[in-house]
Amino acid sequence: MVRNNYLLDADETILDFVRSSRESFAWAMAEAGLGKLAADYEKFRAVNDALWKEYERGEVTKAKLVVERFSRFFAAEGAGADAAAVNQLYFGRLCSTGYLLSGAEEFLQALRVRGKIFLITNGTPAAQYGRLDALGIRSYFDGIFVSDEIGFAKPDLRFFEYVFAHAPADRDNSIVIGDSLTSDIAGANNAGIPCILYAPNGAPKSAEAADYVAHSYLQILEILDSLR
Repeated sequence: MVRNNYLLDADETILDFVRSSRESFAWAMAEAGLGKLAADYEKFRAVNDALWKEYERGEVTKAKLVVERFSRFFAAEGAGADAAAVNQLYFGRLCSTGYLLSGAEEFLQALRVRGKIFLITNGTPAAQYGRLDALGIRSYFDGIFVSDEIGFAKPDLRFFEYVFAHAPADRDNSIVIGDSLTSDIAGANNAGIPCILYAPNGAPKSAEAADYVAHSYLQILEILDSLR
């Protein structure tokens, strides 16, 4: 069956979230008078990633996550800083700091030739729309679905049910493309939709949960063309 409705993840699939986050973190540390911590981004990233996994499992709310990530980071570093205030600095900067992964725009152009693209992303509207607008790429998408607007996050089945209730997309012609086993691939499995794991740095353990694994945008396109 032809699969020409592409449910495409955003961060680390087409958007370089790590670069945006790293720059925003360093800027926030400097603005908060904590410049000595600017080099510790990887420590912050580990805390942030762990909290996002908790969010995907429904164990923490977004409101708690965004402050708790800095609370835990500062506690580990012995820094007595206002986590909520620093998060405001970080988040404000993040919303306007957008970068595409190498080759991502050409990939979007190739997808547009083949079918419809629906962006499916866990995050806040301000951060996701802000970076898309900074990059000027909203026009590539036939629909954009952000977890905080929907009320459910990937991999929750209700996220995907909402997408199909509001997008001009046939479930039988759809395929999920994303880099996360725990949100994109697990979500596709929950919804009974075929999926492609984008793994440019090599397939992780449990990659067999994905129907297909691609290590480049070209491989994704080759897989999609084989399904036409």
